[in-house]
Amino acid sequence: MKIFTIFLFTLAPLIITAQTVDYNKVIIPDRITNVTFDERLVQLAWRNHPSAKIAQQNVEIAQTERAMAKWSWLDNIYGVGNLNEFTVAPASHERSIYYPRYNFGVRVSLGDFVQMPKKTKLATYRMVNATHVVNGQKLSTREEVLQSVERLKMNYKIIKLRQFVKEEYYQMYKEAEKKFQTNEINLERLRASLQVYYSRSEDLIQAQSEFNQEKLNLEAFTGVKLEEIEGYQEFLAKLDEEAKQDF
Repeated sequence: MKIFTIFLFTLAPLIITAQTVDYNKVIIPDRITNVTFDERLVQLAWRNHPSAKIAQQNVEIAQTERAMAKWSWLDNIYGVGNLNEFTVAPASHERSIYYPRYNFGVRVSLGDFVQMPKKTKLATYRMVNATHVVNGQKLSTREEVLQSVERLKMNYKIIKLRQFVKEEYYQMYKEAEKKFQTNEINLERLRASLQVYYSRSEDLIQAQSEFNQEKLNLEAFTGVKLEEIEGYQEFLAKLDEEAKQDF
């Protein structure tokens, strides 16, 4: 039991390290270009979406505020220049020795010794919080983009399925039309077959609309039309192959 406990204490730091989030995997850096189409969409969304830019700029603002707080003690050191008749032409005035050309001084405030470290600490906390917001935005961006990609994939496959079904019902309608011409079925049966074909056509139109809407949603994230993104045609070709296998 004692050996097992020692083993757990030894293994615990490794487990904790393994569970740490690597945000360079959440949003793969732009310098890495050999990525899947899905990951490229995540990269573009992070690079182009205003919410991501705001989050990153807030970190820069917090860093600047921290630096200003850290060096605010310099406000207590000052220098003053004196320009008057005694300092401009000191040789012509005996009293010029009482009027120096420059004055330097240091103000000492007991409150600064307490407030300055606390202001620096608060600025540091703001910077850390701003960094957490950026990381949270990275997770949200990845989730929203990849969920949208999955919906796009689903809608595309539904289109292919409904195209197949529509074609099947079209052939059934054409067969019914031939039977009607030879009096094998009545007009009511022909109309019923045509109605089913129209219904399948409406299903296809709906699927195409849902695909287009999801495509627009992704383009709103990335700021770029999907057709302009490298790998889009290959992405659709792969979905075509998967759809054939599903049927």
